Amino acid sequence: MTRCCLFWVVVLGVAGAWALAGAPSEAEVQGLYEGTCKDAQGEAKVEARCVAMGKNTYKLLIRNGIGVTSTARLEMDGSLAGDAVGFAAKVGDAIWEAKYAAGAIRGQFGNGGTLELKRVQRVSPTLGAKPPEGAIVLLDGKSFDQIVRANGSPWYVGDKTKEGQVVWEMAVRAVAKEPKVWPTKENPLPEGWELLPERRRVDEVLIIGEDGSIQVPRGGFNSKPQMDGSFKYHVEFCNPLQPEARGQGRGNSGCYLPNGEEIQVLDSFGMPTYTGGGCGGFYNYKDPDCMAELEYLKGQKENKFTLASLPPGEWQTYDIEYRVTKKDGKLVGKPRVTVLHNGIKIHDNFEPRADAKRGGFHWQDHGNPVRYRNIWVLPLADKAGEL
Repeated sequence: MTRCCLFWVVVLGVAGAWALAGAPSEAEVQGLYEGTCKDAQGEAKVEARCVAMGKNTYKLLIRNGIGVTSTARLEMDGSLAGDAVGFAAKVGDAIWEAKYAAGAIRGQFGNGGTLELKRVQRVSPTLGAKPPEGAIVLLDGKSFDQIVRANGSPWYVGDKTKEGQVVWEMAVRAVAKEPKVWPTKENPLPEGWELLPERRRVDEVLIIGEDGSIQVPRGGFNSKPQMDGSFKYHVEFCNPLQPEARGQGRGNSGCYLPNGEEIQVLDSFGMPTYTGGGCGGFYNYKDPDCMAELEYLKGQKENKFTLASLPPGEWQTYDIEYRVTKKDGKLVGKPRVTVLHNGIKIHDNFEPRADAKRGGFHWQDHGNPVRYRNIWVLPLADKAGEL
């Protein structure tokens, strides 16, 4: 019987990249701001989320107070005109106007009112948390012994000179009952073999960042260790800035727990989506406990965002405590899960829908360049407790 033998040869090619420049850029303008709002009635501390909406347009969401206890004040529309980004809104009879310059937004409103905002960077209190004694380190940027790619592909990481290069495959073929010689690394196209014209783009080289981070690879990745008990879990992630994307197309990934439940990863900085679809949500059915409404989307089904999210491009953390119950050494019932997002408790001893079961962790690929680093899990005794 004649057999057709088909091999695929992996090669690397440079992938092109395009960058758009602006003055100022969307990356400079977007972000979290804090400052004061002053008028005849007095001075108040305020915070503002400047959300990049694409094509150099913005939403400036100003709130009274600082943090998750803040309350909505007003929303301003912004855009780039020439070399300056300006913001405007009308609240009652008062006209609000402001401009961005060098990391600050300054403006005026009504009869002598002033707005002074400065861009700030909030840092999660657990960012860079070191794994405690007894913890299993899943990702530290040095070893890949505890994680595998979900699609079974090898890790193309480590060589920074190949950043962004594409992994290509081409086929070679021989028609014979049994080839006399098989392709090898030293002789990839021996006598009797032919190179086929088909070529496939199958992967991309993902480097390890200076901080030990990796971009989630095609197909995502899984933990090798399997958990069947309680644990404390720490993960750090960074959403990309994708101003023109909306909803689930904006920095999408996810952290799956051993029982198959997903804690969503998404750029939810001032951006709405459906219930459970935003960052920190139990996917598709429960929002974090710190949601805020958007006035410009009032009356629409998707009009809330989480106050726990930081701007895209900044590192964020999940700290998760997962408690299970065992009877006669076997898992019974549902786990209880407490989640802190950037140090803010967004789920408190919550009982998810899925039963507890033995399983591993999964980090989802959704086609967006989300990065992960410093992932570890600490097994805990199977008893009730708080994070």
